[in-house]
Amino acid sequence: MSDKREVVVARGLSKSFRDVRAVDGIDFDVRRGECFGILGPNGAGKTSTMRMLYDFSPRDGGELSVFGMDPARQGSQVRQLLGVVQQQDNLDQELTVRENLEVYAGYYGIDFRRLGGRLDELLEFMELGGRGGSRIRELSGGMQRRLTILRALVHNPRLVILDEPSTGLDPQARHQI
Repeated sequence: MSDKREVVVARGLSKSFRDVRAVDGIDFDVRRGECFGILGPNGAGKTSTMRMLYDFSPRDGGELSVFGMDPARQGSQVRQLLGVVQQQDNLDQELTVRENLEVYAGYYGIDFRRLGGRLDELLEFMELGGRGGSRIRELSGGMQRRLTILRALVHNPRLVILDEPSTGLDPQARHQI
């Protein structure tokens, strides 16, 4: 179904929720090094399609391959290779910026003590340097969104999936993303 350059291959992908056909037999390929976007109005099935990639929402029909694996059968292996930014920020409000990143790194088996300078580099990259000790509730909405994106990068994923990544960001931050 895929060659070595193809990261994602979808053929006839479909998903329904009761009587609503959210995704109706779509085909697409994503190759290594590509930036691929799914555009459409609200309710067009964009989020449903992305959730099928990491088996958060199982597909009803069609074929799907992510790095040569079927998410329905090898979901945990697929998810280890992905950095996912969901539509809604889901940061732990009681933790600091740095603690949120350390906990998330732990989900991928990364000892936060080994992260060292990588966290500082990522915080600087997302213009959150100096905010590592701040509690999430102390950050603006745009800062929280940048942290959510940064969190998806902490384990150096092979594929990053961004669902509405610019929501809540100012124009300068949107350009940076």
